[in-house]
Amino acid sequence: MLSSAFFLVSVATATWAMPAQSLESSEMLQARAVPTSLDGICGAFNGSTTCLGTGYGNCCSQFGYCGKTDLHCGSGCQAGFGSCGPQQSQEFKDLGCFADSTSARVLPTSLNIAGNTPAKCKTACADAGYTYAGVEFGSQCFCAAAPAQALVPSTECSYACAGDSAQTCGGFNAIQIFSTVPTWVSLGCYSDATNARTLSKSLNIAGNTNKKCQDACLDAGYKYAGTEFGNQCFCGNTIDNAGAPIAQSTCNKACAGDSTTTCGGPNALTLFSLL
Repeated sequence: MLSSAFFLVSVATATWAMPAQSLESSEMLQARAVPTSLDGICGAFNGSTTCLGTGYGNCCSQFGYCGKTDLHCGSGCQAGFGSCGPQQSQEFKDLGCFADSTSARVLPTSLNIAGNTPAKCKTACADAGYTYAGVEFGSQCFCAAAPAQALVPSTECSYACAGDSAQTCGGFNAIQIFSTVPTWVSLGCYSDATNARTLSKSLNIAGNTNKKCQDACLDAGYKYAGTEFGNQCFCGNTIDNAGAPIAQSTCNKACAGDSTTTCGGPNALTLFSLL
C-alpha cells in the first residue's frame, strides 16, 4: 500500500515539474514585460509568463501551470504571475454592437455553446480566464483577453439568441461585446489644430502607440485619448474647439513605437473613447 502511494506521488510530481526545464536567457526575459503565456505554462521558472487572460485560468500554480482550481489558486500559487486565492466572478459590462469579420475576428477564440445566450457566453469566457465575451449570429460565442481588431460600432446586432429568442445575440458580421475591463473604441480620424486643440491635455510618451496613449489617459482619469503625427498623445473629457471627423486617410503617420499602425497625422487625431 505504501509503495503504491509513493508511486502515485512520484508520477504526479514528475508530471507537474516537467515544464520547468523550458528556460529563457535573462536577456530575453528583460526584453519582455511579463508576457502572457501561450501554452498554459507560467511562473518564475517557465519563461516568467503570466496566466492573466490566457484562457487556461488566471492562477499560476506552484508547479508552473495556469488554471482556476484550488490546486492552481491555493497554496503555492505564484502571485506575481496571475491571480491567487478564490476566484471571484467578474461583472461584464455591455459595450455594444461592433463590426466583425470571419477573416479577422475581433475576439479570436470561438466556443461552442448549446442554446447560446449572452449570460452563457459570458460565463464560459470568464471560466476560461478571458475578460472579453461576444455573441454573434444568434448562436456563436467568442472570447479574448483583448480585442484583436479595432472596435468599430455597428447597428446590425438584431439576431435572436439560440437559447432565448427574447434576447439578441449579435448579427451577420456583427458582434455584441461584453467586458470586465476598461475598453476603448475607435472614433476614427478627427481634425485638430495647434492653437485650438480637440483634446486639451498633452502627454509625452516615449515610443508612442495608440495603446500607450490610451493607458496613460486612463491612468490620468480621462475618457478620450488621441494620437497625432506619430509621436503625440492627447487626452480629454470633452471634444473641444469643434473637433470633427475627417477623412480616415488623413491619419496616415506610423506610430513612433509601432510602425505597423497609424497614430494620427498632420493636424489629424486618431481618436478613441472609453466605454
